[in-house]
Amino acid sequence: MTEKEKKSTEETMQEKETDLKAEEAKAEGAGEGKKPSKKKKVGIIAAAVVVVLVIIGLIAANAMGVIGGISEAEARQIAVSQVPGATEENVIEPVLKELDDGRSQYEVRVVYDGMSYEFVIAAKDGAVVGQDAENVGGGQQTAPAAGQQTAPATDIGLERAREIALGQAPGATADNIVSSYANYDDGRYVYDVEIIYNEMKYDVEIDAATGDILQMDRESVYD
Repeated sequence: MTEKEKKSTEETMQEKETDLKAEEAKAEGAGEGKKPSKKKKVGIIAAAVVVVLVIIGLIAANAMGVIGGISEAEARQIAVSQVPGATEENVIEPVLKELDDGRSQYEVRVVYDGMSYEFVIAAKDGAVVGQDAENVGGGQQTAPAAGQQTAPATDIGLERAREIALGQAPGATADNIVSSYANYDDGRYVYDVEIIYNEMKYDVEIDAATGDILQMDRESVYD
């Protein structure tokens, strides 16, 4: 082989090698170009999921009164305002925030002048959605919470009311009474007594003046 032919052969081999490297580089570039595309799709999906979860969380929080609702301090003030003469010093139990049927509520207890008042306040708008009053003794009777009336001149007393209620649950004793308290229902002073006995729950409402049973509900504790 002449020197010229030898040189031509080397140049041809170099050109082929260069072409081969170029094709390999092109193939690698194409492969790398596909990978970012797949990652990008995964990233978009993940971001969309996060956005949806955040939106759902905000909607749920707003529905339960967590966002834009009243504060614990405001709930205390609302409860105190329902008991003329009471101050925040009469709030003897911490305010509890609980979920009830998907809503957020504050439960506030105020004890003032011989009476114990328990208020349930909606966290979303501060509305008083429930309240109970119980005579705990001590102090003189004064004006009760707004919308309530004073006790009648003739009052059978809480103990007598408990006895009357127990008469509606044959076999039950005082140990089966889970709650008993004075209350104001439709402008009338009454006693509410709850008894659980023999897998049954009794709710008895008794007229504080006459001792008459105004209402009684009986149901299984499993209902």
